[in-house]
Amino acid sequence: MSWITQIKKYVTVGFGSAITDFTIYGLLIHFAGFSPEISNLISRPCGGLFSFLGNKLWTFERRQVDGTRREFIRFWIVWAASYALSELLVWLFHIQFVRHSAFPLALTDAIAHLTGFRPNMIQFLPKVCAEGIVCTGLFLSHRFWTFRQH
Repeated sequence: MSWITQIKKYVTVGFGSAITDFTIYGLLIHFAGFSPEISNLISRPCGGLFSFLGNKLWTFERRQVDGTRREFIRFWIVWAASYALSELLVWLFHIQFVRHSAFPLALTDAIAHLTGFRPNMIQFLPKVCAEGIVCTGLFLSHRFWTFRQH
């Protein structure tokens, strides 16, 4: 399968994973009152499980049962590293963007206006920034290690 096809499939699965992750993240923040850091601790593994299944079965077309245990272990090793990085980045970006607002008020207002984020929705900015950084490394790791063809 070509790189382009795999990337298209990976991005599609990534959107499903992100929708799962961000939906749970938002529900935990807005309805359960959890902090962004705790919400991310819960929501990201849910998105990870969606990602494993979608990428194994569709993106990398590894439908056979043989090797699933190895792939599952490798997936979660890569995922755990990306999770730790994501958690660190959410924390750092939350400190910068939300708690101590490194952005001048005018820039924060401009982001809220351009993106449609209400002032309380600015809490999603750390998550968006963190996940944007982590995604490329995940694709390459899964393509060349987790689901590589033997």
